[in-house]
Amino acid sequence: MRQRYEIVQPGQPFDPAIYRIGAPCKRNHLWDEGITVRTIKGGHCTLCARIDASDRLTRLQNEDPEALKLRRREAVYRYRAKHGRESRSKHGLPHGFLESNGFSNCQSCTVLKSLGDGLTIEQIKERLLIDVYIRKAGRLPSVSRLVYNQQREHWRQHPADYETYHLERSKHNFRWRYMVDPKFRLYHRSKARERKARERGSTTLMLSPDQLWRRWVQFDHCCAYCGTNGDLHMEHVIPISKGGEHHLGNIVPACQRCNYSKHTSEAQSWYRSQPFFDETRWHHIQSLLAQSQPSFQQLVFL
Repeated sequence: MRQRYEIVQPGQPFDPAIYRIGAPCKRNHLWDEGITVRTIKGGHCTLCARIDASDRLTRLQNEDPEALKLRRREAVYRYRAKHGRESRSKHGLPHGFLESNGFSNCQSCTVLKSLGDGLTIEQIKERLLIDVYIRKAGRLPSVSRLVYNQQREHWRQHPADYETYHLERSKHNFRWRYMVDPKFRLYHRSKARERKARERGSTTLMLSPDQLWRRWVQFDHCCAYCGTNGDLHMEHVIPISKGGEHHLGNIVPACQRCNYSKHTSEAQSWYRSQPFFDETRWHHIQSLLAQSQPSFQQLVFL
């Protein structure tokens, strides 16, 4: 594009091939006392020329903006006819190179880099085509996902292997949940005791995990007899071997030492013989057991 003349400041040196010293301009822009720097071509003051051009531009913008656009367009056409059209690419590719070779403007950076690597036009197109397919493929699967897909394909072809895997995984999940989930552990211990009582002909009620958990909360997750905490056993105050029933009216939490020590003994006599006997605790046990006795309708239903 055309370069504008630089404004020569007062007292500063200037290029004699472009400027000359002349009479003061109409706006009295002085370079020195009584003289103004003017251009050799046209003989005008550069500062006055810019002010006049700015005034004309403002007047055209206010009066006829469409005519201003037309004049600018015609000026660009005249300049290109005289000097040629330079590349619009920010990467310096020749004008029309992308269109003539079937590339888009957004691919100019990749094309320029590939040309610098010494690739041919066909090789560049192949590289761009691969990039397009990769983008269309979306997010690529991880290594774990690929391994899992292969494993599923193997199970689809060998159902017996999947049955073996499913059985082992179920066992593993059961063991893990039994160790970390107290409610789950209580529920399965209750099932075992309920089955034992049913085999001996005693009255049984199937207890939910929430019912057992609330019973444990009533004793503050401590042994009903000695008050220690830890992994508590399901203690039947009247032992199942002596006709004890399996329901909340006969169940309290107990530590392993108390549960094994009591075994099949009568609860009150055994508890009073222990050094940690507490009358208040024993009354608390009796009160909770009396409140949890099954109703007459439940026994009839069973």
